[in-house]
Amino acid sequence: MTEEIRQTEPVDYRTRIGQERRQRTYDRLVEAGTMVFADRGVNGTVIDHVVRRAGVSRGTFYNYFDTIDDVLVAAKRALAREIVSLIFEAIDEDLPPAERLAYGVKAFVELARAHPLFLEFTARIGRHAYGFGQVLDEVAPCFVRDSIMAGDFCPMPEEMVTDLLEVGTLALLRRIVAGEDVDVPAFVAAILRMLGVAQEEATRIAALPVVCPVVPSEALLAQSNAAWIKSH
Repeated sequence: MTEEIRQTEPVDYRTRIGQERRQRTYDRLVEAGTMVFADRGVNGTVIDHVVRRAGVSRGTFYNYFDTIDDVLVAAKRALAREIVSLIFEAIDEDLPPAERLAYGVKAFVELARAHPLFLEFTARIGRHAYGFGQVLDEVAPCFVRDSIMAGDFCPMPEEMVTDLLEVGTLALLRRIVAGEDVDVPAFVAAILRMLGVAQEEATRIAALPVVCPVVPSEALLAQSNAAWIKSH
């Protein structure tokens, strides 16, 4: 047994170190891509801009991405993950599930509205990358399932809830990008109604005020937003 451990541990260690190194390089490329998109705009960015910013070769780039659009998808995913993570860190876990979900959707929309680079990504690529629904499933994987099992939401497949949130928030954000005046509480109330919340209760919950979490200055969301504002 001891000999087996001695033989397998170095392999496991090397595998783990290799995975961590790959993840660091991937994260560097995504961060570089996000900042270049912010500086140059989505249409003005090419692969050479990203590799120079990241300090890697084109060969290294192609180990992770095939096209610049793949970086765009990864950048939107990274920003969406930051937004939803911030929201779920700020949510009072003692609130009923419907109120937590309503806060999450409204805060997501308001943070997206305040960060035009993320809105630009959303308008450009839509469901080809994460939005609120998919990142919710990643950040809080048991939230929907537990709420359904507790009877707070009507029985339905978890994927259906994710789809409702994903398609709905995408449509709402695209309307914002187009300059339309959107009724966010009405949208949230409609989502809650589809999840089985009674109409009066859904309307009440959707009208509750929302204080969005503060985005840390070191977050990619904040840094890329500052670069976007400066270049526009």
